[in-house]
Amino acid sequence: MSAKYFLLIIFVGIAVILAAGCTQPAIEKQKVPETPGVTMTVPVTPLNGSDAVVSRKLDNYMIALTDAGRFSGLVLVARGNTVLLSKGYGIANYEFSVPNTPETVLPIGSNTKQFTAAAIMKLQEQGKLNVTDMVTRYIPNATKWKDIRIYHLLNHTAGVQSDGAFSITDPTDLTLPETLERITSLNLTFEPGSGYTYSNNGYIALSYIIEQASGMSYEDYLKKNLFLPLGMNSTGQDNARNVFPNRASGYTTMDGNHIRYDLQNIHNSWGAGSIHSTTEDMFRWVRAFHTPGTILSPESTAAMVDNHYGIERGIVKNRTYNGHGGRNFGFTSYTLYYPETDVSIMFLSNHDRTPMGTLPNELSAIVFGEPYSLPQKIDRKPVPLTAGTFAEYIGTYAPVWEKSWTITVYADGNRLFYDSVMPGDRKVELFYGGNDTFFVTPESNDTFIFTRNSSGKVDRLKMYTMEGVFDESEKVS
Repeated sequence: MSAKYFLLIIFVGIAVILAAGCTQPAIEKQKVPETPGVTMTVPVTPLNGSDAVVSRKLDNYMIALTDAGRFSGLVLVARGNTVLLSKGYGIANYEFSVPNTPETVLPIGSNTKQFTAAAIMKLQEQGKLNVTDMVTRYIPNATKWKDIRIYHLLNHTAGVQSDGAFSITDPTDLTLPETLERITSLNLTFEPGSGYTYSNNGYIALSYIIEQASGMSYEDYLKKNLFLPLGMNSTGQDNARNVFPNRASGYTTMDGNHIRYDLQNIHNSWGAGSIHSTTEDMFRWVRAFHTPGTILSPESTAAMVDNHYGIERGIVKNRTYNGHGGRNFGFTSYTLYYPETDVSIMFLSNHDRTPMGTLPNELSAIVFGEPYSLPQKIDRKPVPLTAGTFAEYIGTYAPVWEKSWTITVYADGNRLFYDSVMPGDRKVELFYGGNDTFFVTPESNDTFIFTRNSSGKVDRLKMYTMEGVFDESEKVS
């Protein structure tokens, strides 16, 4: 599987598809201090009554999920300012048997995008740009982007390809101008404002606009205007080579064995996915963001939520949520907030088998007193498959949402594999589960389903990963 897939956004509950051709209103520029003194604390106080009961249930659920080999990381759940659970589970570094704690630092993947969007809104408040500005005002050489406005990049309606400018597995550090030159040379997939495609490259471009408008580096601007004012002292731009206290390593599992991912260059993803943090720092951010006037004006906060600027909004079980997720190699994350009940749920994981679809839903059910099930260990058994039978699955598949990269399924002797940027850039074996369904490791519910057209020929590959995340590719050769 290509590296681009691992940077794909993860939505909670339902996917939010933005309306094509939507226009965004200009927002009045508000003058506010650049560095307000609004340090947010994370109060952890003794619980009693119903809060204590909910806390125990949350902890028992996470212990069961960890014992089942399906989670390793940090979890924080709160109702208002009352922290119901803030705890680390599993191992931050298996080589040295270092446990995860609330102070463990992990990459947050595409959760970075809400910070990038917030920085754009902050610059608008400071009178240094407007979301209706043409992008070429800040990137004059982007001749193919002459019709793109900043808000098109913010809500993924610019037509900018999601990936294809660089590989996150390439150890070469690229400067932001070098990365941007690669991005702007790519063809647009549609006219700006006429469609929707989730774009990591679009958010990398926003990083450059932040630097041009502020006169500061992307990292320095976020630190000065967002992180340090809130006391987010463990949050910053990541580079896989950097050594700092409390850093976790990222892992996957294959046949029950932990495998550490090879070096990856998260830094090159900039505003699309380059930030690391802790759950307690992310809680500081969620509290501040959903208290308009704390770090952003009420108008800026509303614009981000209403227009899907770096944050998604939807309804699950009649409850409105705001949230975003992320995934890098060996790391997953989610921040989820229910505005009507003031409930925050977030996790950072250093195990990429984390059930990102199930986990936030089950934690939500516990908080809201709804039915849930304790996690169980998974141990799937393959069904024998002959070489003649699996030949029809062999081929090249392109994601329906992004045609700039492909997935190759191929045979090696009597076994079926697909290409991947799993640890060591190795091929990954597909084990048959029956009925055109495959899996890659017995301890996970990840499922690869090949579908057929009306003639009975295999035409698509649907990949269900992390218990709720779905991606579809069509066979192109």
